[in-house]
Parts: sequence; C-alpha cells; structure tokens
Amino acid sequence: MELSKTIRLHRDRLGLTQAELGAKLGLTYSSVSQWESGRATPRPPVLKQLAELFGITVSELMGEPAGQERSVRGTSALVPLLGWAHMGEPVDEGELHEVVEVPAEVAAAHPRAFCVHAQGDCMDNLYPTDAILLVDPDMEPVSGCAVLAETVDHGAVVRLYMRGTSTVMLTASSHSGSYPDIVAGPDDDPISCRGRIVWYMRDHDDR
Repeated sequence: MELSKTIRLHRDRLGLTQAELGAKLGLTYSSVSQWESGRATPRPPVLKQLAELFGITVSELMGEPAGQERSVRGTSALVPLLGWAHMGEPVDEGELHEVVEVPAEVAAAHPRAFCVHAQGDCMDNLYPTDAILLVDPDMEPVSGCAVLAETVDHGAVVRLYMRGTSTVMLTASSHSGSYPDIVAGPDDDPISCRGRIVWYMRDHDDR
C-alpha cells in the first residue's frame, strides 16, 4: 500500500482528523494533508513518530510486509530514499518518496537502513558530489566515521564525526575547497546523529 494511503488508513482507524494528527506530531494539518495527497513525504524522524503512534514499524508504514524489511529482487533489494542532505553549503531539504536498488547483501547487513540524496563537494575525498548514501540508523557513530547528522543551523548534513571529552565536531573531507568545522559544545545546540554512512553510489538520471 502507498504511504499516503497507509497514513490515511491509520489516521481514520484512530479517529483523528488531519489537524489532530498534525498536533500530535507538532505539525500543522497542511503537512498531513500533503502526505495523504502524495505531494510530500514525512522526513525520517516523523516517519518514526508516525509508526510509533500507529503501533506499526517504519517498514510497514512504508508499505513493506510485516517481518520483511526489504523487497528483494534477485541480487538486489529496494531501500527507501527519504530525503536530501548536503555535502557543502546548506540547502533546503526536499521531500522524496522513492526507492533505491542496492545489493541484497548490503541491505541484509543493514535491515533498517535508508538512503538520502546528498549533493555538494565537502566530502569529495570519499563520495561523489551527487551521490546516494545508505545510512544505518542503528550504528553508533565513532570518531573518524562518516555520518548523516542534523543541526539547527545546517539542517541535514554529511560529515566526518569526531567526539571529544565535551564536544562533538563534524569535519569535511574535501580536495575541492576548505569548509569550516561544525562544533557543538556543552552550551551549544546539540548535533543529532541520524546514522552512519555504510554504502554509496553515484546518482543516476534513470532512478
């Protein structure tokens, strides 16, 4: 079942209006209306909130059968593409609802992983400037690994994660230019790590 229809089905099951569902998520009714019309897709944190509210898994919310984390096609599997991130200057995050075909063994090793479409060159030592990145939300960040993070000022961003005694720092890895570190200390807004980057591929026009 399509995500838009699933949201409508479970909202009706709970007897909630679009405004009431939006209020439970800290959003407006227009956000719910856009999801149910298929014009927009909830971002990953909201998908998790919706699944918890509906009493189902994110996989089931995305239309995958219970107990089946991935739709496998021979040697490949389909993984949700949930949004945009940047590897450079901040950009507006788009709303996507697509799937990406990845190797089956990669999907099996990271059963709750999702993809983001990342653009920019601040990580071009590791990834192409226009890349599809697979993010594992269950893998804790360790110093030196690439992560998908969220900050108040920069939105969704891909950087190398470094943790000190009382600070977290996100650094670039680029041969194309110099990018300032993003640092969060005890008195700063926190950096939220969404997961570790575990696989990537170049974006293709025929996705």
